[in-house]
Amino acid sequence: MIKRCFPLLLLFLGMLALSDGARAACKATLSTLAPSFGSASSFLVSSGKFTTSVNLMLKCDLVLLSLFDSDYVSITFSDATNLNGSQATLKVDTTGTDNIPINVCPSSSDCSSSIQKSDKANYPRDTLAKLLTSTTFTIPITFQTTPGQNVAAGQYKVKVDLLIAWNICGTLGVGNILCVNQQNSSTTLSPELTLTVTNDCITIDAPNVDFGSAPLVSGLPDVAQSISITCTKGSVYSVGISDGQNAVNGVRQMISGSNRIAYDIYQDTPAASRWGSSGNQRWSSAASSSLSSDGLTRYYKYLARILSGQSTPAAGTYTDMLVVDITF
Repeated sequence: MIKRCFPLLLLFLGMLALSDGARAACKATLSTLAPSFGSASSFLVSSGKFTTSVNLMLKCDLVLLSLFDSDYVSITFSDATNLNGSQATLKVDTTGTDNIPINVCPSSSDCSSSIQKSDKANYPRDTLAKLLTSTTFTIPITFQTTPGQNVAAGQYKVKVDLLIAWNICGTLGVGNILCVNQQNSSTTLSPELTLTVTNDCITIDAPNVDFGSAPLVSGLPDVAQSISITCTKGSVYSVGISDGQNAVNGVRQMISGSNRIAYDIYQDTPAASRWGSSGNQRWSSAASSSLSSDGLTRYYKYLARILSGQSTPAAGTYTDMLVVDITF
């Protein structure tokens, strides 16, 4: 009996020694805690999706020979500094109303699937196979913005709390029954995502000015109409109009051959001040005639007028070309 028990006792002690010396302690980290979506104009942010990612790295102390069926790693979206319902959202500050919701995608690089607050993504044993050839298991986590948002310029950010949990109990390959120092733990990692939204203008609608026709230059009527400009909500800019292609001493001129008709353009109607391209002749967006309900399009009413005191030139079609410019 003693001889039969002695080898079993040695084998058991040997297993204890091997298990004690081959620990698989694991630690979870992120490749960066400051992932960035970069910089884009407000209109690109509204029309497209922007993506950034981090790598979750689970590093263990040794390479395992095999894994148990119960081994797993999980990622839970536990909270965020800014939430729109259960979806994380980028904001300039926590009290602002402008926001850009984002998707948290631990399972798909193209964000075809995502998780919301309190949702969990599990990585079962089959996906942990890299721990059999390396001490580090890497999971890419993708973040993607949601299009359709009308926001002002600024730096938008959100901090997302990700609860990383794992149960790793690798084997030494002896019939897949010997657990090597079970690791059952969790930690919270909190990357802060940023997106810089910049000002932009996408539309300038400046209709042609037509003074009509008259036998005498003094009979040509004033023309009252407006220019509309669509820019980032809340953006501050000024609008200028050039003196045209034929100006003389700062006076706009329409020409037909060598003949001329002097005219000018004035801010607002009735005429208030000359609308030019420099200095105080530029028109501030803050003083626009009106603003659309979505805060994007401003309207600038103006008056085009034939200057008085000039002789009637020869009959003909008189033209000039002006340039409307915007400066932030």
